[in-house]
This record gives sequence, structure tokens and C-alpha cells, in this order.
Amino acid sequence: MHAVLKELADLESRFGEATAADLRKTANVLLRGQFLFAGDRGATHAYEMLTSARFGAYFSALFDALGYELRINEGEQWVGLLPDSELELFPRMQQEHTRVLLVLALVWQEEINRGGAEARAVVTTTLNELFDRYRDVAARSRKESLTTTRFEEALREFERRSLVEVGEFDPDAEDKQVTIRPMVHHLVDGNVLDRLERFAADAESAAAAARELQDEDAVE
Repeated sequence: MHAVLKELADLESRFGEATAADLRKTANVLLRGQFLFAGDRGATHAYEMLTSARFGAYFSALFDALGYELRINEGEQWVGLLPDSELELFPRMQQEHTRVLLVLALVWQEEINRGGAEARAVVTTTLNELFDRYRDVAARSRKESLTTTRFEEALREFERRSLVEVGEFDPDAEDKQVTIRPMVHHLVDGNVLDRLERFAADAESAAAAARELQDEDAVE
């Protein structure tokens, strides 16, 4: 870490205190959100700093020292941090959010496979379409399945991390447009559909066990 601090000091001496402060601010912006998508409000300057040839080595060394891999995709115009799998650098994701993320990755991959992606590998769908896909694959008939409100709440969390963009409510369609960004693919390993089905099966077994326990308590 001392080498990174020395490099920051060297950059400060070469470019001034304002640039050094800008480097610190940019690093914190990415640490808070995990991903940046060029063009988002407030993200353009940070994206340009992170992808700059002048400062790229500093950011790579900094995040490596903190246990992250800095990923840059200039074709799709995003920057992100992927944590060391052996380190718990981000809070453990809620099960509900995990299910929603798997659905996002599944829908994104399906559209990529059929050639339905747009520029920068984004996929456009709607809240209702995503929720229907979730029910088809993961929710089944369990009473504790996510409601549309809780599903959207999870989407808002992923929007904060720049993984999706949720549009305004369309009163005619009674729906909201959702743009899925390619970074979701990097947060999900293995066959997404298999993982979703296993997740649903495990949750169903846990729910059945809980109901049996409640029935036994009621009998007693």
C-alpha cells in the first residue's frame, strides 16, 4: 500500500493538489457504487479519470491493494470493481436481490444469444416482462414469492450500482422500461437458468420444512 501512496504523492507533485484530490474523489465514487456507466448523470468525469492512460496505473494499483480487480470495457463504456472472491468486501446480498440479479442476467444473456442487444450491449425490457420471467423461472407458486413492489425495490438497488436503468411509469402501458447493462454478466457465474431453478427448489424445500414445523407446533 505504501507504493500506492508514494505514487499518489508523485502525481500530486506533478499535477497539483487539485488533481490528487480529484483522484481520491474518483476512487471513492467507484467504491461506493462498484460500477460506472459512461453517460450516467455525474459519472462522465469519473469514467474519464478511471480510463485515462495518465492515471490508469495508479487506479489499478490502488484497487488491487484494496482487494479489487479494476475492470474497464471501453467498447461498452463501463468501469467496475470485482472483489477477490476470498474476501467479503461487499455486504452479503439479500436472497431476494440475488434472485432478481439472476433474472436480470438470464434475460440479458437470452437477448444477447438471439441478437437482441442494443449499442454498448445493453438490453431493453420492462418491469412487467422481468417480473413475469421471474415468476416463470424462480417464483413458482410459493406464497413468499416477491411482489412487484419488492421486485422493483431490488431493481432500484441495482440501479444505484449502475447495473440497470429504470424508466418513468408509462400510464398507457402501465409499465416501466428497464435497461439491463452488460455488467450484470460479470456478477453471475455458471449457468444462470440452472442456478435460478436450484434457488427456487431450495427455497421451496425450506418453505415446506417450515410449514411442517408449524403444523407440528400446532398439533402440540
